[in-house]
Amino acid sequence: MGLIPEHNSVKKGCIWILFLLMASGFSIAQNPITDKKIVIKSVNLSGNDKTREYLILRELLFNQGDTVSLNGFGMQVYQSRLNLLNTSLFNFVTIDTVFANTLDEIPKVDVSISLIERWYIWPVPIIKITDRNLNAWLQTRDFTRINYGLDVKWHNFTGRMDELDAILQFGKNRQLGIAYLNPYIDKRKHFGMGFEAGYKNNRETGYVTQNDKLVYAFVPEGLSTEKYFALKSTYRNSIFTTHTLATGLKKLTFSDSLLSLNPEYSYAESENPKFLYLYYKLKLDHRDIKYYPLKGWYSDLELNKQGFGFSFEKPVDVFWLKSTTRLYSKLSKRWYSGVSLTGKLSSNSWQPYFLMRGLGYDNDYVRGYEYQVVDGKHFMLVHTTVKFALVPEQAHDIGFIPTTKFSLIHYALYLTAFADGGYVWQPQWVGLNNNKLPQTFLVGAGVGLDFVTYYDKVVRFEYAINKLGKSGIFIHFIAGI
Repeated sequence: MGLIPEHNSVKKGCIWILFLLMASGFSIAQNPITDKKIVIKSVNLSGNDKTREYLILRELLFNQGDTVSLNGFGMQVYQSRLNLLNTSLFNFVTIDTVFANTLDEIPKVDVSISLIERWYIWPVPIIKITDRNLNAWLQTRDFTRINYGLDVKWHNFTGRMDELDAILQFGKNRQLGIAYLNPYIDKRKHFGMGFEAGYKNNRETGYVTQNDKLVYAFVPEGLSTEKYFALKSTYRNSIFTTHTLATGLKKLTFSDSLLSLNPEYSYAESENPKFLYLYYKLKLDHRDIKYYPLKGWYSDLELNKQGFGFSFEKPVDVFWLKSTTRLYSKLSKRWYSGVSLTGKLSSNSWQPYFLMRGLGYDNDYVRGYEYQVVDGKHFMLVHTTVKFALVPEQAHDIGFIPTTKFSLIHYALYLTAFADGGYVWQPQWVGLNNNKLPQTFLVGAGVGLDFVTYYDKVVRFEYAINKLGKSGIFIHFIAGI
């Protein structure tokens, strides 16, 4: 999380502030600190070899020439540093403040921001399992169910915080795709634009849920294909608020083999649906570090509409709304807690199997049920976690690596205890295929060990047990909440 360098800079700032107060002869009792003003004389950047200066300045809560409260300036520096880390452009950020030696009535301060940029180009070899997650794949350890290829992720593509992603995947499921997003295209740095396009050919897919698990089928000629194109726009009107809007077209083709296995996989009236979709997301993010938060809060609202009534789209007509709220708190010196509440509501229209998503997909699951899926239109999900910093944030220089982009690392280790709950409504296929989890309360609890390091990497090892008495050790690569 890159928190170590902050301590020295904060201490320096506090020492200068105390020195200023003493030298000025102010009595704190008679003149509260809140009455004291300072002027930001200069803001100096170093280490941003590629990142444009305006992107860095945009994340600051102060600007050169501002007159600010001395009492609030320390918090502005602290939050500005977190804002820069949360851009995912830098491994380390240090902000130092030095009061200028002037005789002006309002003291002036020079701000120096030292940055260590990340490595931005990642040609990542693809070794991807066809299962929903690693834990489900570990049950079979079938190495034939692995996709391979190359995924080139180029962060900060032109130094404007833009992202380029190109993927070429082979194996059982094949994919060719490209995506690009520039978050700031206007002078005020509020609007962003991008696109994505691609082709997928799935020769293996989960075609039905049976005994609360996905059942997979494989056909060498392919079970389904998908062609897609979308335009994406963003609007970030403040540091903590982001709007995302995407609209696109999808064209799907399902083979006779797939539809014979599950006639309700698609619409009876349209075996090869083609439809427009609209997706909107509002995100309010006040977390300290977004990829492994310890303090702050987060809330979002997602809206998704698939099918708009055009003749070529019929009968596709699905709408869903989803929202997540999370709260993170520091309980004491090394103890932290987190709670998350997620809910999803869908329209009353019938949904084919390929559009149905309840619990068990992506990050929406009750811990302890990693092997299961629970299909349904609506769900509620609660996550709770208590953490203890077994190894608080540390920084270490790996001497044999010549570049600071990799040699200077930070890491931490947390012991966790958690308890989750969930419920799924309107599964559409109640009692079919011996699925027993829909419309029942799901409860899971356990303990874990989280390893957190630079480049937003998190590895979680968890032991969990669910309400049915089933237990296991599970591995995840994202924060639990």
